[in-house]
Amino acid sequence: MGNATAGSTQPTRQEYVRTLLSSYIAMPETPPRWHSRDRQIALELFRRQIPIDVIETAFVLGSARRLARDPNRSVPPIRCVAYFLPVIEEVMANPPPRGYIRYLELMRIGPAQKTSLKSNRR
Repeated sequence: MGNATAGSTQPTRQEYVRTLLSSYIAMPETPPRWHSRDRQIALELFRRQIPIDVIETAFVLGSARRLARDPNRSVPPIRCVAYFLPVIEEVMANPPPRGYIRYLELMRIGPAQKTSLKSNRR
């Protein structure tokens, strides 16, 4: 997750949507493909100028919370980017410490984990 700097350029709409959707489907417990509603939400987040690093932070935080739940408690599957919208708002209002998010990424909550999880399940 990169931090935007004053000298950096903003991603195009296409780059933004592609990055958001790729990050989303790479998270644990998300569908293997995105759907049209996910793309609509990504476009809305682009229009709102929500930084990609905020969204990626919310994906990691939301996934970590979900994975930390009691395994005996049944939760419905994540079916849409909308699942993460409250966490995106939370991260915007009260960003977590960068070190904490890095810790969660190192604990294999980040996007690289989904691929290795799938291959281990088969």
